[in-house]
Amino acid sequence: MRLSIFCALLLFFASGCSKFLEEPPEKRNNLEIKDTESLDLLLNFYNITFDRSRELVLATDNYELYKDYYDARPSTFTSSLQYILWMPALLEQQTYYWEQQFLKISYANTILASLDKVTGSQQDKKRLKEDAHLLRAYEYFQLATLFCLPYSEENRNQLGLPLKMSLSYDEDLRRKTLGQTMDFIEQELKLALETSETRSEEALWRVSKVGAQAFAARFYLYLHDYEKALAYADACLNSYSTLINYEAYFAPQMRTFMSNGGSYTQPNGSTDFRFGEFYLSRMMYNHTGNAVPSQELMDLYDKINDYRYDAFMVEDYSLNRSAVPGWAAYMQFGSIGLISGPTTAEMYLIRAECRARNNDAAGAIQDLNTLRRERYKSGTYVDLTEADFADKKSLLQFIIDERRREFPFTLRWYDIKRINTDPANILDKITITRHFYEYDGVSVNTNQMRTYTLAPGDKRFAWPLPRIDIQLSRGAIEQNPYD
Repeated sequence: MRLSIFCALLLFFASGCSKFLEEPPEKRNNLEIKDTESLDLLLNFYNITFDRSRELVLATDNYELYKDYYDARPSTFTSSLQYILWMPALLEQQTYYWEQQFLKISYANTILASLDKVTGSQQDKKRLKEDAHLLRAYEYFQLATLFCLPYSEENRNQLGLPLKMSLSYDEDLRRKTLGQTMDFIEQELKLALETSETRSEEALWRVSKVGAQAFAARFYLYLHDYEKALAYADACLNSYSTLINYEAYFAPQMRTFMSNGGSYTQPNGSTDFRFGEFYLSRMMYNHTGNAVPSQELMDLYDKINDYRYDAFMVEDYSLNRSAVPGWAAYMQFGSIGLISGPTTAEMYLIRAECRARNNDAAGAIQDLNTLRRERYKSGTYVDLTEADFADKKSLLQFIIDERRREFPFTLRWYDIKRINTDPANILDKITITRHFYEYDGVSVNTNQMRTYTLAPGDKRFAWPLPRIDIQLSRGAIEQNPYD
């Protein structure tokens, strides 16, 4: 249930309305939850874990708004400019990602509120409890990395999230601080880490020990706690370290399509929630090819030998949009899914980064080579050595660039925010720049060019909350300030 629904009900019901949730659904609706099997059904369909964030796909320097592409097909970008140009006044009208995340959180809250009232084994109840805590931790973290300022000790007292932890309609909806939000996520994560469930290839989106550890590695990396991030990434790789050879996996899926007098080649596989590198299966919906790669991103690849470029950079995909050829799209599983959940590849890169920060260059380079051998075409990869890097900073920058090559439209926003607030201050801060027509939120002036920037410290790194939720809460929920 989306948060705004909770807010709306607050307007129309007295404080006694919470008793509504204490009444079981009518039996004729077949919705009454009586046992753990019923609760399992809430999580057994992997589609609930699909992330649908245009923000993460469109907002970073891995995306580029090409003027000539716009000229050829303006309608392709009509509904996206507010995301691409970081425009709070328009973005606060968007509700979809916010409501979808809180829908998932409501599933977790339903499970936790029901466990003492349903029949089932203690083992099943324990697993469901751990599943709910992991789901709640993961989704609140997704919300925090988008709708809150970057985490740092200086930002701990800035606005965090409203923490919906029960099914009660009279629960306090005021936003906690960012520090309190992260503390809550950490508490939820610790409860999930108590699980003894093993990784299941049949249900990779459900709780497992290694899945919780993988998310912990990502979480602590964002908090700049490199010791804990290293420990959890290492634990994951000691438990499961399988990497998929991309050429062997994706080459059979490549298909050439004809469109508007030209052709383009792209992977044609279905969205793969059972992809062999997942610890915790999550996919980012790609909105049918909206991921237009920047020239800066494409130039990071070895375009001859790196199979990631061959497989995922779909050159001339603009033909599919009835536009002239010349512009690419980024895809992984057809035109739908991008890998966003924690994988073995991510753990190798987290461990490499933490090792490099800890002056273990040899260990970091070993992890890089282990990953990159599975990404290059057969017989083409040459191992990196310490001689390839002038200093610690250059090695760290290479690792960050490798993260861009591996997860360009799912983890880059996360990386920019943590790099710009890193207390170690080794890497250069990141400013995103776009050169495009003047846009006032209503119309595009094709006679006037403008440079748009999102610089370190900009308050727009905290995405605006949906206006409707703020209105329905009668001001209990506070909007991010942009003055």
